[in-house]
Formats: sequence, C-alpha cells, structure tokens
Amino acid sequence: MTVKGVCPLLLQKYFETRFEMIEEGLKTALSFDKGYAKELKEAIYSAVIPGGKRWRPLLLISMFEMLTGFKKNRKLNDAVYAAVAVELLHNAAFIHDDLPSVMNRNTRRGQPALHVEYNNAIAILASDALYTLAFEMLGEIKDAEKALEATRILSTYAKSYGMVGGQAVDLSNRRKVMKINTLRFIDMKKVGSLLQASADIACCLADADENTRLIMNAYAMNLGMSYQMIEDIEADYARGSDGLDDDYVPVSKASYTGLLGFDKARKMAENLLEDSRKMVKPYANNAVLLEFVGMIKERLP
Repeated sequence: MTVKGVCPLLLQKYFETRFEMIEEGLKTALSFDKGYAKELKEAIYSAVIPGGKRWRPLLLISMFEMLTGFKKNRKLNDAVYAAVAVELLHNAAFIHDDLPSVMNRNTRRGQPALHVEYNNAIAILASDALYTLAFEMLGEIKDAEKALEATRILSTYAKSYGMVGGQAVDLSNRRKVMKINTLRFIDMKKVGSLLQASADIACCLADADENTRLIMNAYAMNLGMSYQMIEDIEADYARGSDGLDDDYVPVSKASYTGLLGFDKARKMAENLLEDSRKMVKPYANNAVLLEFVGMIKERLP
C-alpha cells in the first residue's frame, strides 16, 4: 500500500537512504578496537548486525524530517545519532529477553540467540554494553540541552515504568490466566515504549510544541499495538489451516485472538491504524508516516 498522490519509488528511495544512514551509524558505533575482549565485541556486533526492519530508528528519523520539512537539515545527524541509540537499546533488550532465565528463546531473526551462539555470561555482558553505548550515542547530539533531554526521554521509556517494567509484568504472568488489560499493558510497555521514545525524541530535536508531541506519541503507540495484534492474528490464522477453518479456535489464550476472537482483534487493530492515519493527516509532509500505517495494515490477513 502506498500513499495516494505520492510516487511509490520516491517513498522506497526515502526508506532505502534512511535505512543506509542507520546501518552506517550502527556500524560506526560498533567499530571497536579489537585489542581486548575480542569475543565480547564480536558478540555485541553480531547482536545488532545484520538486524531487523529498524522500525524504531526509521520512525524517529522520518518523524523528525516531517516536522522539520524534509529540507537539507544540519540537525539530521543528531536525529541519526538518536535513532542509532534507540536501536542499540532495542537490541540490548532482545538479548536479555532471550535468556534462559527470562523468556528462554533459542533463536532470534532466524539465527541462534546470542546466549546460544556464545554463552549466557557473554550475552549478559553484550547486552549491558549495548545499553551503555546507547546513551553514549545520545551524547553525540550537538545541542547539550537536547542531548540531556533525549537521554532523559530514552531512560524514562526504558526503565521500570517502561520497557523493563513490561518485561517484569510479562514474566510474572507467564503461568497465569492472561487478562486483556494485562496483555495490553505488557505490549504497551515492551513493544510501545521504545516507539514512544522515538517519537518523543524526534519531537524534542524538532522543537515541536506540546500538542504535537502528544499526537506523535499516541501515533507511535497505536502503531506498536496494532502491529502486535496483527502478529497474533497472523500466527493464529496460520495455525487454523491458513484461516480456512471456520470452526478453528485460537490455541493461545495469551493472545489478542485468543482473548477477543479473530473478528474483534482485527477490528481493534484496524481502528488503531485508522486513528493513527487521522492523527498525522493534518501535517504537511506526512507521506512517510502515512506509509508506515499502510505497511502495517497490509499485513492483516
């Protein structure tokens, strides 16, 4: 799906160039002196490169550019530093999440999880190093006040009231009957927190007013929640003979489809995406943020 009136090739080119900026920034941040702790540094690098879709850093940069007008902007480098910081922290969280004592996952992005490829100790140290490196990257932002504010934002959304808190609630509910409000809280924190941090930092760097910050924050949260709901819908659709079995009942009660049913979960995701579309529609240069909505909506089975 592409935004009406906007050339698909231009959008594709935009995403490609910004993705390259992020990859270059990540590789620069991970260019270590290999004179000592060689295994640890290799683990840190392999945890991030190659990575996933880079949704969070792409959102941060595209939101910053929408708010500043997509013109040649000397402050774009600051947005890239911030985007790299968010992605480093995101990957650090993945390493912890996969550990046997946490969610006990053996694979990540189709490859062995870091604790499987190396060992638990190296994985923990690699994650710790990425957390600290993330905040070091925010220190590269030229405006000292904005660097401090970006640091405060990222730490707020990552700590026990944010992403880490969501992980704790997820762990404490692993053997309990999941309630819809609990599931939503977990996803708002584990999935939504860094998207909100990306939006908030973008607004900070762009000198956005408070109303715009609230709107962009809500837009980012809606994207994260709808994405998670669609993942549940896709997973249960696949289990139910690709959705062709009308009598199929979702297996997992700890999913949106398990708790709400296919139709209600789908409708909720659609509503969140439509709300996101309406939020950014009044803004000039909104094509990229509208495209985010479209790409997620396309995944609905």
